[in-house]
Amino acid sequence: MEAKEVIRNYWDYRSETYNTGIVEQSEEEWATWKNMLSSTVDRREHLEILDVGTGPGQLALMFAELGHHVTAVDLSTRMLDKARKNALKRSLDINFIRGDAEDLQLPDMQFDVVSSKFLLWTLPDPQKALSEWKRVLKKDGMIIAIDGDWFSSGIFLKSIRTISDGIRSIKERNFHNPFNQHYNPIKKDLPLYSLKPDQVSRFLNDAGFENINIERMNSLCRSARKKGNLLDKLDYAHPIYLMKAVKK
Repeated sequence: MEAKEVIRNYWDYRSETYNTGIVEQSEEEWATWKNMLSSTVDRREHLEILDVGTGPGQLALMFAELGHHVTAVDLSTRMLDKARKNALKRSLDINFIRGDAEDLQLPDMQFDVVSSKFLLWTLPDPQKALSEWKRVLKKDGMIIAIDGDWFSSGIFLKSIRTISDGIRSIKERNFHNPFNQHYNPIKKDLPLYSLKPDQVSRFLNDAGFENINIERMNSLCRSARKKGNLLDKLDYAHPIYLMKAVKK
């Protein structure tokens, strides 16, 4: 089975439980994230946003609430179903498309911003993806990517991952680990599986982006560890980065 098919099957499987992170997020947390996104695009208004690997649509929903026109793409049909329902609950008009973040069937120079959350680590060909994102960006358009070092070799973070995997298995009444079943055979084929800022910076630079900036999301991570549910506290113990770059 090809890596893309494995990835799609896993996220179809995870769509129900992964969606709860969006549905259960408090309005205070939601507002904090929206303020961060607004600040990241310099408080500009009415932008054309493409959210790739949208999952249940968190960034897409937030950008739409900020008044931007949003197109959202995901490989998983079931994730898109959840995202559409989440948009409907919030009375938001978002253009959801099933598609591949590495092979966008969209016109050149259409968007002001390409955003992604927790996607880079699972791309088989991040260089191709970034080249595609650059292609669909307008001149001076921006990439905003949020992702974490989920699979660090450090003992503490590996222990955190083991605990969170165990809790998810119990919540899903599934005492085998579907993540390991899906990802262990393909992780060697995912260049950013163990994501590090210098790796991402090299990929962005090779794709021709400028003004590359990568920083730890310390404030939002502290908030999630303090106010989130147990799985949030565990997930946000990992280093999570906000990565920005501009197409000149």
